[in-house]
Amino acid sequence: MAVFSVLGALQAIGEDGPIEFGGPRQRSVLGRLLVARGQVVPVGRLISDLWRDQPPPGAAGSIQTYVSHLRRALEPRRTIRTPARLLVTVPPGYALRAEHVDAWRFEDLVRQGSRRLLDGDAAAAVAALEEALALWKGPAYLEFASADWALNEIARLDELRATAVEQRASAVMALGTPGSVIADLRAHLAEHPLREEGWRLLATALYRQGRQGDALAALREARRMLAAELGVDPGPALRRLEAGILAHSPELDLPGPARTDDRDDQAARPRLPRDLSVGDIPVRGIAMRETGPRVTLAAAGAAVPPPTSTEPPRAASAAAAPRAVPTVADGAVLLEISTAGPATALTAAPGGGKGRVRLFGRRSELSLLLDRSEGVALVSGEAGMGKTALVEEAAAVRAGQGARVAIGRCPATRGAPPGWAWTEIFRTLTTAVASDTAESVRGEGFHGRRAVAARLRAAAAEAPVMLVVEDLHRADRETLDTLVDVVAVTAGAAVTVVCTFRKEEAGRLAGTMAALARHEPLRIALRGLRPGAAAGLVTAVAGVPVTRPALTAVATRTGGNPFFLRETARLIAAEGEAAALTTVPAGVRDVLAARLAVLPARVRTVLGEAAVLDAEVPGAHAGGVDLDVLVAVHGGGEDAVLDAAEAALLAGLLVEPGGSGLRFASPVLRDTVYGAMPRLRRARTHARVAAVLERLRPDEAAALAHHHALGGDPVRAARYALTAAERADLRYGRRESGLTRGQGARPARDYASVARDRLRETQSPPTGASLL
Repeated sequence: MAVFSVLGALQAIGEDGPIEFGGPRQRSVLGRLLVARGQVVPVGRLISDLWRDQPPPGAAGSIQTYVSHLRRALEPRRTIRTPARLLVTVPPGYALRAEHVDAWRFEDLVRQGSRRLLDGDAAAAVAALEEALALWKGPAYLEFASADWALNEIARLDELRATAVEQRASAVMALGTPGSVIADLRAHLAEHPLREEGWRLLATALYRQGRQGDALAALREARRMLAAELGVDPGPALRRLEAGILAHSPELDLPGPARTDDRDDQAARPRLPRDLSVGDIPVRGIAMRETGPRVTLAAAGAAVPPPTSTEPPRAASAAAAPRAVPTVADGAVLLEISTAGPATALTAAPGGGKGRVRLFGRRSELSLLLDRSEGVALVSGEAGMGKTALVEEAAAVRAGQGARVAIGRCPATRGAPPGWAWTEIFRTLTTAVASDTAESVRGEGFHGRRAVAARLRAAAAEAPVMLVVEDLHRADRETLDTLVDVVAVTAGAAVTVVCTFRKEEAGRLAGTMAALARHEPLRIALRGLRPGAAAGLVTAVAGVPVTRPALTAVATRTGGNPFFLRETARLIAAEGEAAALTTVPAGVRDVLAARLAVLPARVRTVLGEAAVLDAEVPGAHAGGVDLDVLVAVHGGGEDAVLDAAEAALLAGLLVEPGGSGLRFASPVLRDTVYGAMPRLRRARTHARVAAVLERLRPDEAAALAHHHALGGDPVRAARYALTAAERADLRYGRRESGLTRGQGARPARDYASVARDRLRETQSPPTGASLL
């Protein structure tokens, strides 16, 4: 695993020695991922950070190329069949799963030194802090000092380094050797002349060396510097120190001898002077001051006293009110939805009624939403995953508990006024906020948004408020700015803001997500339903008996996507189970086609070739895509295939299974790609696949029979079909001559049947027919 250095020039050492990262932009991609500290950086954010407001037309492709080259440099022995372990693709972007970074080690050591100093173990504190400071070989992220994306991280690390220097001085002085820190503190103050803690430590060290006049001169210099640069007087700590020096206060004397006994011997710890503070302890960018005894979390299952509530009385009582969360079998809940008016009002319904919606398999997600009595919740998932159904159900339950609930949707069509989702929300809440609130959102800019948020906060004092912003991935700038302002101003009040968005289209939300991150949002990523819930949904929607094997196959085929399951259930009701296992419902095909249409043509071409490889048997999930075969079939080189695969991975169309290679996110997606290809292109692609398999995988007779049959070569298809059938007979016996390449693959004798039919259709020569 590579060891990265960012405290100075960007460098890395791998198993084979120093790593070469290439040109400036490629190095910038690596630096940006290191700054993210293992978090996902969307491709849109990378493009914005590298090119600011003027990205070139092929910026996304350039990012993919940079990532590909970086992966080769970081993992030179990785083959294309092996998933990347260090620089990984996580839709909608990339993440660097580094473990050894000098900046991170520096932070850990500073925290250790701070704790040792607070515990009175000055010697251990000095050792940890000196090791931390020794890691610096120059300014942090030196070559990226002018990059906007690096400025905050550079400033944070510089602040942490300055704190470490001061804490080391505190620890050394606690050991009774103040003279050794004077030169270091003077150098420190030359770089940070406005740090009052540094001046205080320098004056204290000088005084303890018997240099009272120099100590007072240092304090006068601090006063002059603060007045000249900031126009302020020294703070209380410096004023107290000056008075103590003039009065020869005993508290400024040297501490007792350093501890040499066991770590737990409290009596042996050196006594730190009362005014010798250890400062703030930065933890991953957040400064915390430890002022009380250390508390550890209770063991699992142990009773933990509840925290003291700081909510207003009404908000606290509302949050603590018991929730009547329905407990229907398999997580199903009945709701009645009324759509009268410009916004949607929700009420809980105990049973029947027009407009009833049934939700399956989201009990835990529902509980998480209902437990959120304030702040922001972010619900993500691909199209059709049930985001709307989940938040509407949560809103209905909260409305039944007396909360004010409003839902606004970001429109999918153009021409809507700015901030339309909030206009819908505020029109619904006319009893809680002024009637002109909706106009304020788009009429007064920042001040209008802040005024609206203040009114919402005031309304929450009377009753809890739940606001839902749907389809945030479509939001305009005004909607996003209002969201950030509302969450910020209503923090701590009984206002819950729930947002839904499609994960595959969330790249443009990176700035908004970063602004919301400081409020510690609840994040719920919806995935496919489990088999039990999927079976319940299909049975309920189909309205006819469905066999268990069909239910299992449908759940696998759709990936558990609720919308896909509903559409498939309707297909079962209309055309039977067999159709549902081989046909993509029209509604599903339209949704997936829209996702595919936004991809570049080169990516769609590679996806089509992958679908031909993967779709050995229509309707079944085959063994995945062999990357070596795909590269050979494509013919444009390994980089072209990997770049296209990266784009598909980011879009959530392909996944990387635990082993190697690639796989479509669901069989229905694969079949949609396969079905969208013109017949002539499909046939030629099958023929290319067959030629490549003969060269690279000659033993896969069943697959060769399949691709030759669909590629227009019935004679070869017949030969390979018979070979596959004979091998199956030898291995399994005549009753089980169904050699399979993957789960659900077609029996070898079926390939022979296909080939026989093709021979008859084309009137092949007798020599070809005799093979059968």
